[in-house]
Amino acid sequence: MKAQSADVIIVGGGVMGCAAAYHLAKDGKRVLLIEQFTIGHNKGSSNGASRLFRLIHDGMDYVQLARAAERAWRDLEADSDQRLLQRVDGLDIGTAKTLAGFRVTMESAGVWFEALDRAEIMHRFPQFALPENTLGFYQTDYGLIAADRTLSTLASKLLLHGATIAESESVQQLRASGDGVEVRTEKGKYHGERLVLAAGPWIGPLTRQLGLALPLTVTKELSTYYKPTDMEAFMPGRFPIFRHHLTGGTARWGVGFPIFEHVGVKMVMDCAGPVVDPDDPDRTPVAVQQDEAREYAAGILPTLGGDIIETETCLYTMTPDEHFIIDRHPDFPQIVIASPCSGAGFKFAPLIGRILADLATSGTTQYNIERFRLDRAGLKNGKV
Repeated sequence: MKAQSADVIIVGGGVMGCAAAYHLAKDGKRVLLIEQFTIGHNKGSSNGASRLFRLIHDGMDYVQLARAAERAWRDLEADSDQRLLQRVDGLDIGTAKTLAGFRVTMESAGVWFEALDRAEIMHRFPQFALPENTLGFYQTDYGLIAADRTLSTLASKLLLHGATIAESESVQQLRASGDGVEVRTEKGKYHGERLVLAAGPWIGPLTRQLGLALPLTVTKELSTYYKPTDMEAFMPGRFPIFRHHLTGGTARWGVGFPIFEHVGVKMVMDCAGPVVDPDDPDRTPVAVQQDEAREYAAGILPTLGGDIIETETCLYTMTPDEHFIIDRHPDFPQIVIASPCSGAGFKFAPLIGRILADLATSGTTQYNIERFRLDRAGLKNGKV
């Protein structure tokens, strides 16, 4: 059994783990990143061609983090000579009731938007067929993130900065050891001064080894890619990213992407997937999920057509209040717990990587992450 030591051990090679490893290695730390599969696998939460970026979220702290995240994206692009975040137009649609709080947040945050009625939306974007009483907020600060390329870029850069990646190693045991940590896999035993747990859907069993029972639920979400009858009509600049704020049914949002990093239009019925065990290897979408997605796409985008090129799934790790977990272990401050989850995390990845690096090395961060504490009322975590 091989033995190795590091300044910081990171468990989980998704976008958050890779972002943390990138920043730590760039800071000159000895970093070991342990991934149970391979970097870029499609079994977790970081796979896929694209994600969306937006400034507006639930609360001004999220808005401030999103603004800082955009700067972090630009820094990563400059360091890697890659274009990973492309600004595009965005459209939030719904009823006056479902959009009321969203409007207040935009106005409070000073984010420019234009309120449109149903007729104006369909005039500007004839791809849509919208329900009666639909309103929309048109914005220019949305973005398209090249998700798969982001992960591969981070992995390449963290290696260039001197980090080590141990792939196909499943963590069997971890524990605090003095002021450090000890991690055992089937291939080796590792000792680190600090530990960052960023294991996505698999984080729950690991935190239980450390005396924390986190109330997490894992769901299997579906993305469907369509080949439109008119490709040009669905390119960026002619077709916006949209989020349809839904009421009733299983999905919270219907989400559509223009053609980007893929030959098809990406459609998502967000937060509609069944609860699953992340260790179940079956990533096949359930039939009712596919039927609902097809019906929704046909109704709202009748010119899209029904030519499905590809379907893919990813796992959402949901907290009860749907906010992130980013905090140090209450008993072992050398261990950082990271579950930037509930389907909203990827857009913050370069910034969260910086925050995790700071927490691991200095125990503090300049960014407001008070909402993500382990002891918050909305999480109600317990000790085993």
